[in-house]
Amino acid sequence: MKRVISLDSTGTLVKISSSVGYQYLRILESFFPGALTDRDRKILTQQFNKNFPIHYKDAMKQNPNFGHGSIGCYAWWKGLVRELYLSSNIDMKDYQFSYVFDDTYHQFRSAKCWEPFPETVPVLKALKSRNIDVVVTSDFDQGLVNILLHYGLYNPRDITNSLIKEVITSYEYGVAKPELLKLVKEKWNVEFHVGDSVDRDVTGAASVGVRPIFLDRKCVGSCEDHISIDNLSGIMDHLD
Repeated sequence: MKRVISLDSTGTLVKISSSVGYQYLRILESFFPGALTDRDRKILTQQFNKNFPIHYKDAMKQNPNFGHGSIGCYAWWKGLVRELYLSSNIDMKDYQFSYVFDDTYHQFRSAKCWEPFPETVPVLKALKSRNIDVVVTSDFDQGLVNILLHYGLYNPRDITNSLIKEVITSYEYGVAKPELLKLVKEKWNVEFHVGDSVDRDVTGAASVGVRPIFLDRKCVGSCEDHISIDNLSGIMDHLD
């Protein structure tokens, strides 16, 4: 039987370039050039970084899995970004917000806001050379495919040569981790799951019978009962 492993996406394979706050500010400024001072930029970046996780959590409670089966992904993100702007004291007319949000939505589904970690491609190539399939299991929306496709990590039209076998997201299936990991286990019989979240990736995987590996990039050392690595390349030491 062919070996299959599961990898998380954000914080594991790819990351937001600079920060969430930086990207939201960059896009906003492209519509209102020269409107902000250096001090404004610094304050807004800090506010965006602080407020985004709060509104993200609230939005997930109101409409789980990015609005799957309810309001849909576009409306889900539109409501979150509106709240983010209001909590950061940014007010604009509805037609202005529509233009800004539409561009924001599409940019976050492209390579403009994301980048792979330095070791991502070498590790995926090494796994493929060892005939090990990689399934990406992520609490993400359908935009993840575009990001991975752009960087040459995933090619659904040529799975034989693709570095990633399949991308499975919470929006697509309507469930988040650990339930999403349970589905992956049943479909692929994955050997282990690697991710950077103690709750979602480590505890979540263990709860459904999947062996977890904690990607501890920040060296927080909070997962003593499970395997921890500080770089994705560390998984190569746990394949035998």
